[in-house]
Amino acid sequence: MYDSGVKFVNDYTMIYSGAPSDNKTRKAHGVAICLDPIATKVWKDSGSEWEAVINPSTKKVAEDADKFYFDLQDTINNVSTNDMLIIMGDLNAWMSGNQQQLSPTNCVGPFTVDVENENGTRLKNLCEINNIIVSNTFFQHKLLHQTFWIHPGNKIWHMLDYMLANKKFRSSVEDVQMYRRASGAIGTDHHLMRTKIKIHLKSRRKGDLQKKISMDAVKLKDEKLVEAFQKDLREMVDD
Repeated sequence: MYDSGVKFVNDYTMIYSGAPSDNKTRKAHGVAICLDPIATKVWKDSGSEWEAVINPSTKKVAEDADKFYFDLQDTINNVSTNDMLIIMGDLNAWMSGNQQQLSPTNCVGPFTVDVENENGTRLKNLCEINNIIVSNTFFQHKLLHQTFWIHPGNKIWHMLDYMLANKKFRSSVEDVQMYRRASGAIGTDHHLMRTKIKIHLKSRRKGDLQKKISMDAVKLKDEKLVEAFQKDLREMVDD
């Protein structure tokens, strides 16, 4: 998968992000968010912002990771605080939560499986600064429904893919879990993450509603005003 953007396939929507197409390799990396027809309509009408992201692995130089988080922060800055922000993708981060010290201010929940690494620290800092939560760490599931990738060497499962949401809308995220069977069909070593979100559509603002034209019938009784109006109307028609 290369570049980033949005594609519409039949009634489905793909929000995707991958490596630049001007630097193609045999091992392409990328992520995509797939929205079914109902989710597509909700996404368009709700005023929410969705981002698909992929972060360089810890094997890359630190400058690459710093640039990724700088660009991500710039994207977050351009989203209104009144809008729901959803960030999903491969963050290549290991995170750890604390079940004993869980509080409403925590950005990471208690249901993690790894020991925090450098990318995990970066991700946690980003979330704390922007009042964002790592949603999938707040839902308890069996290990096979929490982990997304298996290390090819030691065969240990890890949680590298995350669903982030601004804390203001945390109650809208009802569930996040992984499904393993879908990965083989799309040729990826990461498993499918499914998110259940309840979104309330925005009501139209008064300024967005079409204003009704009011007519003052009393003025039509004034012959001079009627003659002036008719004169202006004839001039407009003649022009």
